[in-house]
Order: sequence, then C-alpha cells, then structure tokens
Amino acid sequence: MLRLVCSGLKSGTGAAVEFAWCLHYIVCSHTVNAALLSLGTIPALASLLLSLASEISQSTSEGLELLVCPVLRCLSNLLAEETVVCEVQIQDERLLVALFIILQCFFQEHPFIVQECLWLLNNLTADEPFFCSAVLTLDLLPALLQLLPCSQTVSVLVLTVLCNIAEKGPAYCQELHRQAVIPPLLGTLMLTDSEVVGQCLELLHLLFLHWPEAAVDFVSQGGHRALEQHQSTPELQERVRALLDMASQPVGASAAGTTQAAALPAFS
Repeated sequence: MLRLVCSGLKSGTGAAVEFAWCLHYIVCSHTVNAALLSLGTIPALASLLLSLASEISQSTSEGLELLVCPVLRCLSNLLAEETVVCEVQIQDERLLVALFIILQCFFQEHPFIVQECLWLLNNLTADEPFFCSAVLTLDLLPALLQLLPCSQTVSVLVLTVLCNIAEKGPAYCQELHRQAVIPPLLGTLMLTDSEVVGQCLELLHLLFLHWPEAAVDFVSQGGHRALEQHQSTPELQERVRALLDMASQPVGASAAGTTQAAALPAFS
C-alpha cells in the first residue's frame, strides 16, 4: 500500500489517492502505527511531499490536491504519535519549503489544504527546535504571518505554530521580534473571536517572558489599548491582566532575561 501511494506520480494518481486514504484511516485507528513506523512510512511520505511540491512548481497542479490531502494527514497523524519523538527524526529543511509551496499553490482554489499544511507544520515544530529554526532562517515567517486574517481555524493554527517557536526560548523570541511579529499580533487582538485572541495572548506571554524588549515595543505601538478591550471577556480577563502587568514592568527589571538571551547561540 505504501509503495502504491508513493509511486502515484509515476503510475497515475487514481489508485494512489485511494490507497492514501486507506492508509490515513489505518493510521487513525492507532492499531498498527508501530509497524508503519518500522516500515519507514514517515520518511517515505516526506519524500513524496517533496516530489509533489516539485511537480506543482513545474506544471499544473490540477488534481494533485486529491493526493496531497491524505498524504498530509497521514504524515501529521504519525508525527503526533508519542513514540515518534524517540524513534523517528526528520531533519530536512526541504520539507518546510515543500509545505509552503503546496500551501501557496492551493491557497485560492483549495483553502482546506492550508489547514492540512499548518497542522503538519504544528506537529513538526511542536517538539523539534530544528524546524523552528528553519522557519526563521528560511525567511518563511512573513508567509506564515500573512495567513493570520484568513479564517478562525487558520489563525489559531498559525498562532499555535508561532507559540511552538516562542517556547524554544529567548533566542527564538528575539528573532520573532526582529522579524516584526508584533504588528500583525496587534491586528489579531482587534478580532472578537475569543479562541484566536486567547492563542494570541499565549504567544505574547511567551514573547514577553523570554524577550522583554518585545513588551516594550508592544506598548510603544499601542498594545495596552489593544489588550484593555478584552478585559470584559470572562475567559480572557486573567491573561489580559497578567500581560498588562508584564508590559508595565520597567525595562531594567528584564535585564536578567536579556543577558540570558545574549548568551545563547542564534539558534539551537
């Protein structure tokens, strides 16, 4: 089945699509995932995504979304397995480039693919500093930030990926700040969806905690007012108050955190 899925571009996508969905349902059953991992399913599917992205960039993409979708889901769900962290490591920057090629290609006509790409990106960055670094060093952050206004689901996924990066510590937060993440976050705080705003607050907390200069910049751009408009939302009140307190701390109080960040390499 895996062989037929991965040979889809050579032998025709019809059977490959059907078997990819079968593989997806098998993965979702969680009954034989250890066997799938031992067969090299994750590297095989990652290689297939590289081939699909190459095919998309060189010719028409019509019909390829039918294969891209189940392949993305299979890979995402396998990477979400607890055992994968110990048993499988994929450290290939080309996979991120392929994801963004696929994302940009299908953005207009097949927006559901955007969610699938972001879910995979979330699972890649959740526990792996390598991919967090790659998002920043490959200059993929601007393309990611442009997706923030798309929809509620997409916004939450983008912010979750950014939280994965920020959780890695001061050097990562410093680079997020350097690449101007604050302005789009201020725009996100203007939204009324509490889930999106809540995830934005989580990201701001990580930025302020690990790189206090981001809080200074946030305040200078009107961040206090953006936060205060959510003080009356019950599920957000506590986090809003905490962020307002963090943002109001004098710059000198953050000296220890700044020194720590300066002592780190650019990325781990």
